[in-house]
Order: sequence, then C-alpha cells, then structure tokens
Amino acid sequence: MTSLGSLEVDGARRRVRFERRLQAPVEEVWAALTDPARLARWLAPGTVGDQPGDFVSLDFGEGGQVTGTVLRVERPHLLEYQWHFDGEGESIVRFALEAEGEGTRLVLEHRSLGADHAVGYAAGWHAHLDALRDETEGGTGSWDERFAAVLPSYREAAGP
Repeated sequence: MTSLGSLEVDGARRRVRFERRLQAPVEEVWAALTDPARLARWLAPGTVGDQPGDFVSLDFGEGGQVTGTVLRVERPHLLEYQWHFDGEGESIVRFALEAEGEGTRLVLEHRSLGADHAVGYAAGWHAHLDALRDETEGGTGSWDERFAAVLPSYREAAGP
C-alpha cells in the first residue's frame, strides 16, 4: 500500500493532499492526466482539457458525474480545474508535476470539499492515484479493493 494522503481543515471546508513519486517522466504523467483514453483507465471516462476555460466532464457511472472548467495550466507541470460533483458544492482539483531524475513528483490537492465528503475523497483519490501509477508504470490492481483497504485509515485520521 502506498502512503496515506493528508486530510486538512480548510476554513469550513476540507482539503486532501497527496504527494507521490512516479517512475514515469513528467510528459508521460501529463498525458495520463489529459488524454481521454488514458484518463478513463485510471480516473473515469471523460475529458479534462489542457487550456484555461476548457470544459471538464468525468462520468463515474452510477457514482455520478463531474463537471467543471479548467482554471490554470502550465503545461506539463500544473493543471487545476473546478470539480462539481452531483449533489455537492464546487471544489478545486490541482495537480502539480515536477521532474525528479527520470521520474515525476506528483502533488495532488483537492480543496474546498464538504466535511461530510472529505474522507471518501481521500480514500478515493488514494485508490485513483494508485491506478495512475499502474497506468504510467504498467501495474494492475482493483480500485474497489484499494478503496476498501484505505478507507478505515482515512476515517481514523479524520477523527470524531
């Protein structure tokens, strides 16, 4: 299991933050974040544009739909977009990529989350980032199993 991300208070909202080291170069990770075919293999079917103002649409099937707009792009190092999930308030997802040797240091922040949803997002992003590692490094695994394995740790980290 990869290391846990952090759950932080963000005013009345919450933020989750992950830092991961991937063995793939920055350009490879960027492609996995923005190419629809690759995005579908680790996150969800849909599109995330790579220009400010581009539309974001991710289909999690029965889990719901995400829409938003790309806010900031510094290709291939920074991608930030609005995240509006059915039935929740708007939040912001930010991916920062930095070359480390032949690999990539990835920092994911998802901020302005509702307190009731933060633990689920933490476990969900944990499982998705493991799937991103598989996508860029050739591994395999089950998102559902990963999510179930880490959810209790995030619940504990969030406290009462």
